Amino acid sequence: MTRFLIQVALTLAVLVLAWSKGGKPERYVATIYFALVFSGIARWLVVGHWSEEGYTSVHTFRFVVDAAALFAVTAVALSYDRWWPLWVSSAQFIAVVSHLLRAAGMPLEPIVYAIMERWPVWLALIITGLGTLAHYRRSRIDRTI
Repeated sequence: MTRFLIQVALTLAVLVLAWSKGGKPERYVATIYFALVFSGIARWLVVGHWSEEGYTSVHTFRFVVDAAALFAVTAVALSYDRWWPLWVSSAQFIAVVSHLLRAAGMPLEPIVYAIMERWPVWLALIITGLGTLAHYRRSRIDRTI
């Protein structure tokens, strides 16, 4: 539960940073990850549990949400001239591939599936925060010139 609370706090911090200091791509990607993290909370409130299968079979809900996030982040990456959305898209791709590997019946240990599915979100949030700080720093330098 502690890891989850830290993830929620990081998500909110990146969202606030992106909306206060970032440009459109930073805001879009931060909002995408806000929706991704909080869709899990919404599902938990409706269903009453986090996961129906553990990590021995595909998490269908998370697969759909991860695939939608991959599509949305890739659209942002292709629409704006920033380096970091491509990195976020690559991280999100790992999460989607984890679901596809599990669905294909590949010999994937449950802990490996869990790491491949969960850690890319952390990485994406950190990269989005760094991208937002880079944009803010760049925009401040541009104003002083």
